Formats: sequence, structure tokens, C-alpha cells
Amino acid sequence: MKKLPDHVGIDFGNYSVKAVELKGIASKTPTLVGLGNQSTPSGVLNSEDKASQTKLANSIKSLFKNSGLRNKKAVVAIPESSVFTRFIDLSGLKENEIETAVYFKAKQFLPISVEKVNMSYVVLGYDEKTNSHNVLVVAAPKNLVEIYTNVVLKAGLEPLAVETESVAMGRSMYRSTGASNVVMLNFGSQTTDMCIMYEGQMIFSQSIAMGSEAMTQALINQFGLEHQQAEQYKRGYGIQYGVVENKIYDTLKPIMDSIMAEVQRGVEFYKTSTVRSAPKDFLLNGDAALLPGLPEYLQNNFGINAYVADPWRNISIPEKLKETVEKNKPAYSVAVGLALKDSA
Repeated sequence: MKKLPDHVGIDFGNYSVKAVELKGIASKTPTLVGLGNQSTPSGVLNSEDKASQTKLANSIKSLFKNSGLRNKKAVVAIPESSVFTRFIDLSGLKENEIETAVYFKAKQFLPISVEKVNMSYVVLGYDEKTNSHNVLVVAAPKNLVEIYTNVVLKAGLEPLAVETESVAMGRSMYRSTGASNVVMLNFGSQTTDMCIMYEGQMIFSQSIAMGSEAMTQALINQFGLEHQQAEQYKRGYGIQYGVVENKIYDTLKPIMDSIMAEVQRGVEFYKTSTVRSAPKDFLLNGDAALLPGLPEYLQNNFGINAYVADPWRNISIPEKLKETVEKNKPAYSVAVGLALKDSA
């Protein structure tokens, strides 16, 4: 693997594009150079339309200009919802035969041609009783990788690497916490991405087709609010029990319960597939991780240890940037992880 130079990590979201630049990423305590976010134009993510790609590239240009970022090298993430992951068991094989076996297995389960994806795999363990290797396969459509590469080039930047959001988030969480067995939840506007990290490796991920926007819509439908006002209610009251006669709590609870039901199914599948115990620690990432009362709600209703993530631990933050970082720490978990990527 080649070592990567210092660069900017760029995280594309439905509502905003976030960027983080670090220096000294090979050291134990990298230094924050700059960060920022810019609104994402509507309907441009994952688009093969050249005009949409240009709009997204222009957002990156504005982000760099407004944030004072100057490093032209970039590592970007593709949405977890667009990535295919699968556990497979390979029996009776030697280690040097696994790569070929993964290729032929992938041809059977991928919904598109295996020639149209970039694929990697991780051997999670070996079962002596069944003489089988437990393998996690991850595949990303090549056309999607090409879209984000084109966007970065249109923005006048040099793309160094493209990886998944969960891998980037796992890197930042492991660097900041050292946690060896943990569930990470990334609350986005349209989806909630769940992944499990074991001993520093992302070994399970899934994207749940429900995010914080569903909570906003529930408030709009229940109380007849305008979108902006519903957002203010959501961010101001969150999912706190006993506040404003539980009206906000009762409206948001079904959404959060539906998300967590899918998370619990994912954890059970992970237990069955890996024969490992379920993690009890949950790290909450993304903009919605700061909803008032969320950690307490998850702890009280699902018997887990829930913590708001802080990807900035072990990163030196200049005094002039501390206030900006403090405002929304967990929202930058993916961008920090991308900026920390040191090899490709």
C-alpha cells in the first residue's frame, strides 16, 4: 500500500457537504488545519447528469473558498446505501484460494455484474469444526466511484482515494476511542447507517432507509408546522421524556423505534454470522446525534450504552477553530475519518 500525503476529507450528504483538513496524519496527534460545510444542491447526489455533477463541484469550490481550505488533494466517501455487503462462508479452501472463491460467490449474490463493481473482502475468522472461512465482502459500483471522482476533478481537486462512509467513520471512532467491539450509528437525513467495528475493523454494515428527515415530517404532519419550524422543534426538544407534555416525544418515538428495530435485527444477524457476542456500546454520529435526550432514550428503552461520538479526540485543534468544532462534533465523524486515511 502506498502512503497518502496530508489531504482534505470530503463527506457528501443530502443536506450538506462537509470537509476536514488535517496535517501530520501519520502522527499520534494530527493537527486540524481547517473545516467547513456547504449546502448540497437538491437532487445532485449520485447523479450521472453532468450538470448535476457541476453543481456539486461548485458547492465544493464554495466550501473551500469560505473555509479557507487550500490543500488540493482529497479523499471522499460514497454513500453506504449504495454499497453491497455480504457475509459468506467458504469451506474446504486454502488461504490462497479465497480470492478466487470470493469472486465466484459474488457473481451469485450481487444484483449487478461483478465486472461493474470495485470489490474487497475481509476474512473475519476460521471455524476448525467446519473447515470454513467466514468472509465479509464489500462491493461498490464502479460508475458511482467514477461520479465522485469526476465531481472532485471538476472542483479542481486531485482525488487520492474513494471509500465507504462506514470505513471512514470506523477509522475516526477507533482513533478517538480505541473501542474494540462497538456499534456505530450515523444518523443522516434520509438514511441511518449502522456498522459494527471489532478490533479496529469494520466487519458489518447496513443502511436503514429512514433518517432524521422522517422525524421532521412526522412533526409537520402532526402539528401542521412549516419545515423550518419543525426542524427547530426537533433540534430544540428532541426525544426528551416529560417535556412539553410529551407531545414531541410521542411524535418522534415511533420513528426512532422503527430505526432501532432494524438496528437490532442487524445486531442479531451479526451475532449469528460471526458467533460473537453483541456489542453493548453504541456511538452516535451525524447531525441528529445531538438530538436532546437521544442517548438516554436509547439506554432506557433498549438496554444499551449510548454515547454521542467525538471524532476530535487525539486531534490538536487550534484555538480559532475550537468554537466551530464544539458546535457539532459528531457531524464530522466521516469527514475526520477520511482526512485520517493514511494509505491506499
